[in-house]
Amino acid sequence: MPCPPCKNEADELLRGTVKFWQNWLATCTYHGRWQEQVHRSVLALKLLTFEPTRAIIAAPCTSLPEVIGGTRNWDYRYTWIRDAAFTVYAFLRIGFKDEAAAFMHWIGDYASKHARPKAPGAVVFTIAGDNKLPEQTLDHWEGYRGSGPVRIGNDAVSQFQGDIYGEFLIFDHDAKYG
Repeated sequence: MPCPPCKNEADELLRGTVKFWQNWLATCTYHGRWQEQVHRSVLALKLLTFEPTRAIIAAPCTSLPEVIGGTRNWDYRYTWIRDAAFTVYAFLRIGFKDEAAAFMHWIGDYASKHARPKAPGAVVFTIAGDNKLPEQTLDHWEGYRGSGPVRIGNDAVSQFQGDIYGEFLIFDHDAKYG
């Protein structure tokens, strides 16, 4: 296990991290009334990007219920094409074309490798581009505020959701033509 940095090293790492995010935000082209809120929102969206593959996950959580105490508690730690399309669109609208292009590379480099020609387009993928996500319930875990069952995976991968084709075309067009 690595040793934690000393105070000076930790301070330097923190300064470097702050500078990185300040420089990244400086490329934002939005300069309107709600700039601080836009910056905070785009930071949250950027933090949903898995850097090694450039996949964009829907949410960094699993099994948060749609209704407290309810049974609809699915796993959103995957790339959902619809959610990613909206994230890419937001990136493009405020000048983050590299992030949009990176996601399009993820589609080509990872997700397309798992495409099944005879099956409908997958709506959800792992961060490695796989679309085999068997849903399992973890009955030994209690969900948020007693909501259950806790689920991992997501059987929605086998659903047909025709709207994803439109979302994909929109963000592909915007990524290419802005």
